[in-house]
Amino acid sequence: MAPVAALRPKAYGKAMSTHFKAILGLCAAVLIWSISPSIVRAFALETGAGDAMVIRMVTNCIFCIPLLLWVGPKFDWEDLPRYLLVGIVGNFGYYVGSNFGFANLSAGAGGMIYATNPLMIAALAAALGVERLSLPVILGLLISFAGTCYLFADGLSGTGQSPIFGGFMMLFGCACWAVYVVFARPLIRKYGPVKVTLWTTAMCILPALGFLSGTTLNTAMHLSHQAIFSLLFMTLIATLLSVNFWNYAAAVLPPSSVGASLYVIPPCIALIGWLFFNEATGAKTLLAGLIILAGVAVAEFGKTFLSKPQPAT
Repeated sequence: MAPVAALRPKAYGKAMSTHFKAILGLCAAVLIWSISPSIVRAFALETGAGDAMVIRMVTNCIFCIPLLLWVGPKFDWEDLPRYLLVGIVGNFGYYVGSNFGFANLSAGAGGMIYATNPLMIAALAAALGVERLSLPVILGLLISFAGTCYLFADGLSGTGQSPIFGGFMMLFGCACWAVYVVFARPLIRKYGPVKVTLWTTAMCILPALGFLSGTTLNTAMHLSHQAIFSLLFMTLIATLLSVNFWNYAAAVLPPSSVGASLYVIPPCIALIGWLFFNEATGAKTLLAGLIILAGVAVAEFGKTFLSKPQPAT
């Protein structure tokens, strides 16, 4: 028994180190994604949402394919359906929703809608039996739904070119990201975050070709310096680096806890849009965002307050 007991502190330390790295990775991903919406919006407004989709996915693929060959692209064919679900429905669906959403909404308004994402993740995880749908989560869903309805009630006036369309596209993107978070977890545990990130990003090129138009090539050839910087940031930092951070955290931490970290993004998005892009976020949008965030807080922290304490062992 002595050798086993002697190993326990070391094993505990390793587990704590893994948990700490997962939290750091999650924080880094959240910070990057707080900056990204304003950059996504600026790029989509310059190039057009459709052309932006193709240009971004082609650029992603250019970086992903060599990296895949380096890390080793092989995976079990039995996992192909899950890869396609995570990559095409989850990842690409999120790209479509966020790209067309932020092209038609201010960063602040889109960010407030983005706050519904943690609850979508929790609801999907509960529906699939990954986690139990507790009373706090149900209450949080209802509160956040009320906040979303309030946000849409006045047509999201003054927030962008086609705010209602943009708002629904943001909700669509959030739902797709919930699919990514929940269904990617087994793949990440089996293959690691890097390979899953590269595959699910590279395969987005296939549906992206449906957005090709007669202007795409000309648009790509005449990008401004700011657009080129935005494209590189979105590809290298906001996609490859941040999603790797996220996937590592998602493999270690519970889905609802990972999803709940997203609640800090909306106010950061609004702040960054105001500081650097002169985008004012109206009082109604802020109030709706607070209601949505309150729902997320009830869902996440209510579980802690209502859970029964575990007996000491």
